[in-house]
Amino acid sequence: MRILMLARTIGAALAMAAGTVPAAHGAQQATALTSRIATAGPDVIGHFEAAGMRSVRPYALTPAELALVEKALARMPALHRRILQTNLRHLSFVDGIPGLGSGLTSKVGEKLLFDITLRASLLHESLTDFLTTKERRLFEADASGHTITIEAEGADALTYVLLHEATHILDMTNHLTSQPGNAFGNGIWEAPRDQGRVPLAAPLATSPAAASGFRDAARIPASRARYYYDALAQTPFVSFYATASPAEDLAELVAWHMVSERYGATLAISVRDAAGAVLQRYEPARFPAVQARMPQVDQLLAEAERDDAS
Repeated sequence: MRILMLARTIGAALAMAAGTVPAAHGAQQATALTSRIATAGPDVIGHFEAAGMRSVRPYALTPAELALVEKALARMPALHRRILQTNLRHLSFVDGIPGLGSGLTSKVGEKLLFDITLRASLLHESLTDFLTTKERRLFEADASGHTITIEAEGADALTYVLLHEATHILDMTNHLTSQPGNAFGNGIWEAPRDQGRVPLAAPLATSPAAASGFRDAARIPASRARYYYDALAQTPFVSFYATASPAEDLAELVAWHMVSERYGATLAISVRDAAGAVLQRYEPARFPAVQARMPQVDQLLAEAERDDAS
């Protein structure tokens, strides 16, 4: 998820094309992930400005916030830590991103190096608030008074977003979703076309789950929310956002799996009536077609963990 949603990777070359990674905060070795925490430079700020965000400015972490970031990085699975250690140039935070955007992940020149630049308020945001706010943008209030909430007890937005964005970097450096017929997209996605969104394979292409704002459809009347989530439950997607592209599909799949299975948090979607009573509750990580994909995710993560243990 990615400017104005979850961060979008853009391929324009940055002004600083050097591949060396400076030590930030002066206390860590160059190979440590915390050494990549740095102030957003003019090159990165320029990308926000080019997208029309004129008020974006660098944010300096407090000692307490730095500790939060270090903790979130330490919680990354071995595979993600490895890919960030190899391919992350800078992790930075900014103020002034308008709306509900979370930030930007940008490629550094022609090298396989990336910058992750995040909205500073994520540091203090619960995952419930982050996911619910994004999800409710898909729906339009109507006379039913129905509301949608994504409950994510025991998880924070920062860890989730770092998981999501690190998976994008893993994907781009290893071409996990860009190859036709790849293991994560076979039977789900068709070959990309020159323009527009990547087509979904049949019968997913005609599912109501593929007709949300994340695939450029109109907002859904709130009274129809259960119909759309019932449809989502019949797909291999953990969220509507996963239907946006093969890359978002993989990033969502890994992030939801890690948060719900390895971090022990509860991830559920509740549809409530006007009085606040729960009409239906969904746990996407338990959807049968989603569960069928989890061995692929576990295998991907386990290979790196075995290497670390040896």
